[in-house]
Amino acid sequence: MDAVGIIFADAYDVNLDQLTGPRTLAALPFGGRYRVIDFNLSNMVNSGIRNVGIVTTQHYQSLMGHVRAGSEWDLDRKSSHLTFLPPYSLDGETTMYENRLEALQANLHYLTNVKEKYIIMTSCNFIANIDFEKMLDYHIKSGANVTGLYVKNVLNPKDDVVSTVYSVENGKITDIKSGTTRHDGMFYATNTYVIGREYLIDIIKELAGRRGNSFRTHVVMPEVKAGKAAAYCGGETVLFLDNLQGYLQASLSLLDKDIRNEIFYNPDRRIITEVKDSAPTKYGDTAEISNSLIADGALIEGKVVNSIIFRGCHIKKGAVVENSVVMQDSTIGENVRLGYAVLDKQAIINDNRMLCGYITHPFFVEKKTVI
Repeated sequence: MDAVGIIFADAYDVNLDQLTGPRTLAALPFGGRYRVIDFNLSNMVNSGIRNVGIVTTQHYQSLMGHVRAGSEWDLDRKSSHLTFLPPYSLDGETTMYENRLEALQANLHYLTNVKEKYIIMTSCNFIANIDFEKMLDYHIKSGANVTGLYVKNVLNPKDDVVSTVYSVENGKITDIKSGTTRHDGMFYATNTYVIGREYLIDIIKELAGRRGNSFRTHVVMPEVKAGKAAAYCGGETVLFLDNLQGYLQASLSLLDKDIRNEIFYNPDRRIITEVKDSAPTKYGDTAEISNSLIADGALIEGKVVNSIIFRGCHIKKGAVVENSVVMQDSTIGENVRLGYAVLDKQAIINDNRMLCGYITHPFFVEKKTVI
């Protein structure tokens, strides 16, 4: 595939400060044993992309430890490469970039040195299993200068989130807006684009020295006005991670068998992650499990209903966990009641506590917190 992949690891348009404080958005745990970056990194590799750059700004140590040299994705060969693009990597670079265009400007040397004809760039604010090869074919056939990916059906509502939406007509983007309302003919954008590499380099050079600009305003919108921005709808299920509510809803969506099968069980497009040698999950005599995903290495002695339990968690006797996400190495004490909650890693809930939120207002527990 004649394209290089660019993944923006940070949360430029996402309100997930609770979960992204100690890590970049791309490193956010999801689905029991994955990280958010696993999905788009796998999408790129499964589509035939062999050269991927990961743009980061801060808190990327966890991400680097997870991805490493990209060996799990077969990106550590002579003909394939995975490159981290951290800030301050150039001599004289003293300002942290604040948006995608500034990040691309700061990494112009990388875009110049790669040889692929096209660039496929994407953010980490959604979960999906997407065939980028089809998107590139669509872009080439359309004759457009840039192509944006949008979705028609959103499983977790975004009505209270400021989102980017496209107005689409005859396969072209006719307008781009941000807001909390959406009208007929307007569809949610994913911040995923295909663009010619040399064409993008020319634009970046033209904008040289100008900071505080946006990729949408200064790259995409001029093409929209010129009728050269194509709109691509792949039809895949997309789960957005715009805020804590969206994260919980996206996580619980995996409990739907059809959605889970579409994302994880395509034999030609596997979702790849780092392999860890954990012991099998142990279920005690008092364990009750219903419609849940439980990763390896956990110990379940209580009741788990409609929930996602990560590796190494301990759900003690008498505890009831419902409609919740419990991240790695957390402990839920005896007779605890947990409902519509998101627990970050290594949280400890002592015996006889009751923590309940709602699907639109989840109860959140920070990493390593003891309650």
